[in-house]
Amino acid sequence: MSNSNEKIQEEILLSKRMFIGGCFGLPWLWICNALYFRLRVFGPLLLVDYWPGQRPPIVLDGEENDVDGGANNNNNNDSSNPRRTMEQLEYEMTRKQLSMWVKRSTIGAFVVMSLFVSWIITFQVNKDSFGPKWFVMDETDATKTGW
Repeated sequence: MSNSNEKIQEEILLSKRMFIGGCFGLPWLWICNALYFRLRVFGPLLLVDYWPGQRPPIVLDGEENDVDGGANNNNNNDSSNPRRTMEQLEYEMTRKQLSMWVKRSTIGAFVVMSLFVSWIITFQVNKDSFGPKWFVMDETDATKTGW
């Protein structure tokens, strides 16, 4: 149990580091973070993970399985097994923490990508009004280089 708990804590730390790295000017880390943890946080997506008419893939976290192998699945009462309740609570808290960092990365990636695309569209539509200093190469240099 401690091995899987350590693995989950490492994944949370990785997700947090990827988010902070994206804040320091590497927004592609936000995209990588969202794509790497998307099955755990968002679940399987239509047309990405499976096609219409097919069953969605089963996401196994390793923690979703019962500790006792599922033998007493119907008899597991929250009040009868406080250890199981604490394990479930810890699991939900770590899952929510992972979900928080991945969702922040997803929102950041959407904001940065929308700003980038809007800048490209604005520049391409109004490139005549920006002037020659905005360009790397002047239009008269094109005849000299052959581009």
